[in-house]
Amino acid sequence: MTRRILSRTLAPVFILALFFSNTFSQQKTKIAVKVRDRDLSGNTHSGWGNSQPGTWDAVIKDGEINIQFYGNDWTDGRNFNVADFGTLPMEKVGEFSLTRDAGKMTLKGVFQDHWGHGTYHFDENTAYKSWLEQKGYTGLDQELMFSVFTTDISKAYFDFMKANAYATINNEQFKDLAEQDMNRKAMEDYFNLFKAEGYGHQSLSKIVELSEHGVSARYIAELHQAGYKGSSLDRALELCDHGVSARYIAEIKKIGYPNLTLEKAEELVDHGVSANYIEELHKMGYTNVTVDRAEELIDHGVSGNFISSLQSMGYKNITLERAENLVDHGVSADFIREIQALGFKDLSLDKAEQLADHGVSAAFIKKARNKGMELHTLDDYIKLSDTGFND
Repeated sequence: MTRRILSRTLAPVFILALFFSNTFSQQKTKIAVKVRDRDLSGNTHSGWGNSQPGTWDAVIKDGEINIQFYGNDWTDGRNFNVADFGTLPMEKVGEFSLTRDAGKMTLKGVFQDHWGHGTYHFDENTAYKSWLEQKGYTGLDQELMFSVFTTDISKAYFDFMKANAYATINNEQFKDLAEQDMNRKAMEDYFNLFKAEGYGHQSLSKIVELSEHGVSARYIAELHQAGYKGSSLDRALELCDHGVSARYIAEIKKIGYPNLTLEKAEELVDHGVSANYIEELHKMGYTNVTVDRAEELIDHGVSGNFISSLQSMGYKNITLERAENLVDHGVSADFIREIQALGFKDLSLDKAEQLADHGVSAAFIKKARNKGMELHTLDDYIKLSDTGFND
């Protein structure tokens, strides 16, 4: 599940930019979960009662509207069809609403282009709440009823679940379905996937677990379409937790690795190897870099910026092996630049590495000078360090 903690002090434009870039990702069923703050005593509180009306920000794209709702100390983002709200107030403040079995949400605000913001108020349907209580569901506070509303867990939803062999939904499962936004569309996607790919009947707990980890039906389908069929749902959970996606695999394959296995993809992600990293090295002239070599380089902390920063200082033709050694010895462009600023202009990489090995940094030289030891050569400072001066 996508987790976001957004400061209420962030500028609205910045927040909306975050929604636009993240909300409508390849996994549209991912949502933000409510975030609880703790007071100074360590007690968790919801602050729900003081959040009416609350505030909202929204972004519209491809017929969908993502609305981020704010309470005193929580935020919850949900997707809706634009058509559900009828006519939206454009360029001028207005009011619009949405009524479902669980209640009615009234929003006041304005949209400019595809951005929107304003306030909202939620009124739960007490008759529907009583119906749920009669079915045995407890803990139906306004916060949970709000989740029931936004997920659209209606009487028809229960009929739909029963038709798909989920006639019994216990109290904890009911709460999970509501809070995880397991709406009918999301459930349909899972059911269709399970049927098409031979996963059989899965428990609600497994479906909720998949959703919590960001494993949507689309995520699994895209892996299959990329040629990786036959993996279990638990394997999909592992891959998603490690950040392996069909898009990542396609990017690595595109730069010359068509036979990439899921195990290798998982290893590469764990080590931080991206297609952009390899392409960057290729463009710098290191055309023989393989994914395995890239993995080694990243493990040593060799970035494209590390190499280019040294090259810009005049250290051309640095081999990758040399770059690895420099990083391992603690030599960077900043390290060299600081030494040069103290008057040692003609500093070779070999000498810089020797200095770092002996603990001679710009700070060390300054410390010596402050104590009246104005030495003339770097070798003199190396000898000084070897005497234990730093101690």
